[in-house]
Amino acid sequence: MALHFVNNAITPTNLLEFAAVKITNYGLWGVDLFFVLSGFLITGILVESKNAPGYFRNFFVRRALRIFPLYYGVLLVLLVLVPAAALQAIDPELLELRGLSGWLWAYLTNIYLGPQTSFSIPYVSHFWSLAIEEHFYLVWPFLIWCLPNRTAMRVCIVLGSLALALRIAFTMTAPDQLYAGVLTPCRIDALCAGSWFALSARTEPRLTTARAMVLAWAFGAAILGLSAWHFALHAGEAVVLPLRTTAVAVFCGAMIYGASYNDDLTRLRAGLRLGWLRHLGKYSYGLYVFHGMVAYGMHRYDMSEYFSRLTSIHTLGAALQISFAVGVSYALALVSFHMFESPFLSLKRWFEYKGRSARPQTDRYIPTDVQPEVGTGGLVHSGGERAQ
Repeated sequence: MALHFVNNAITPTNLLEFAAVKITNYGLWGVDLFFVLSGFLITGILVESKNAPGYFRNFFVRRALRIFPLYYGVLLVLLVLVPAAALQAIDPELLELRGLSGWLWAYLTNIYLGPQTSFSIPYVSHFWSLAIEEHFYLVWPFLIWCLPNRTAMRVCIVLGSLALALRIAFTMTAPDQLYAGVLTPCRIDALCAGSWFALSARTEPRLTTARAMVLAWAFGAAILGLSAWHFALHAGEAVVLPLRTTAVAVFCGAMIYGASYNDDLTRLRAGLRLGWLRHLGKYSYGLYVFHGMVAYGMHRYDMSEYFSRLTSIHTLGAALQISFAVGVSYALALVSFHMFESPFLSLKRWFEYKGRSARPQTDRYIPTDVQPEVGTGGLVHSGGERAQ
């Protein structure tokens, strides 16, 4: 939300606003963080239940109950239920969605956006990241089921390396298109990073937390080094920025692993369990779905101009604009969860994961029955590699 409601929505007029816009540009890395977290949690669930009855049924039904109702509910409203005349009156661009309905229904938003030069789908371009998540869900359970853990870890490294190579190739050959930032094969490295760390916690010999922290420090240093190179030289960006994105993914994976199992990171663990974070996590899927639509609508209705007229202090007007956008998104997510999503979620009790035989032997085990939300994607106006 910081990316869409600050970086993409505020025109800075002073140093404070410029700093806020610059910092929130790194909200793009939030996509990678949530991909890593999703890979970590989903793989943990799959490994622990792979020998249990109903392995595929329980996984796919639980994922469908979490993701499909709101996603397809939104599409049903926009593509079927609301008359075309009403969409025309609200915003003529909404009618464009009906020409793209096949891509949206089939979770192919990212495939459509790949050859584009901007995130050109009105209101729902941010569904590209949800499409990547769904592609991962369709394939990964079969790989985990049929491969030994150690082999699956090697697959993670191979796929992650291929993703990096593809991003570099697309950035070099098609720098203006979105291929490198949105295609599933180009973004799978973050999901694989999370999956590798989940597997390493359940495969002998297990990765020690000390080595995980060494990885975190090493890749954190790589991020700083690549960023310094980028700022100082602006050379070789087709390689430097994709490398930095992969480094961010591995760094996040190592930190998640450390927060899960390292006794020296108790404060970090406690911070991640704060009530307000758990509260936001509960509604995070709705926030993801609605915030991109709210951001796009506010842009179309030029709400920045409206808020700038409310006060002579530009920074205060910007703060009011951001607060309004966050508030509307939160309210929609809250109503959606309690009035629409909850009945579907209650059905998950009939499809509980059973027979977890591969849990890490540690008191710091994170219970993977806590379902991860989908990664937070974006109605962004720059590619995934282009955080400056």
